[in-house]
Amino acid sequence: MEKLVVELCLGSSCFARGNSQTLQALEAYLKEEGLADRVALVGHLCLGNCAKGPNLRIGSETYSGLDTASVLALIRTQLLGGEERA
Repeated sequence: MEKLVVELCLGSSCFARGNSQTLQALEAYLKEEGLADRVALVGHLCLGNCAKGPNLRIGSETYSGLDTASVLALIRTQLLGGEERA
């Protein structure tokens, strides 16, 4: 199975706007749910859209302005079809 590639902008603007918390929450979520082997987390210094950050990219789609809860919901949807794991 191919891994889901999640690219987080870790440049100063996005990091300060929430991607620092999002990275920590994402790592914890993937570990707790046993999904770490299905996701490749990649950090970037800039995804080129600082004014709309925090930014992340999943596959070829770039997302901007998402808070941590929204990112986790998005990852859940991508990996599990939006269903909660029991």
